[in-house]
Amino acid sequence: MEQNIDRSLGGKLALWLFYAFCGYFMWAMVRYVWVVSKIPAVSGSVVEGDLGSTSGKWLGALLGFLVLGAVGLILGGIAWYTRPRTDRQ
Repeated sequence: MEQNIDRSLGGKLALWLFYAFCGYFMWAMVRYVWVVSKIPAVSGSVVEGDLGSTSGKWLGALLGFLVLGAVGLILGGIAWYTRPRTDRQ
């Protein structure tokens, strides 16, 4: 018969912190797209990467996604590391 293995208190905290961050990540990305889509592009942008241009908006979204993605990877790694393990002898 299989033994039901539970997470420790720290493991549960890490998992719930990861779940909460995933919810925040989705909310932040949707909010960013919603806010940025309402801002008109600056006419006469000299530099293509200027933050007022369309490509600048997408560059900002990509950078925000990368930063939040890195934090998510760290939290996911901690939640994975604290998972319950079976002791096979």
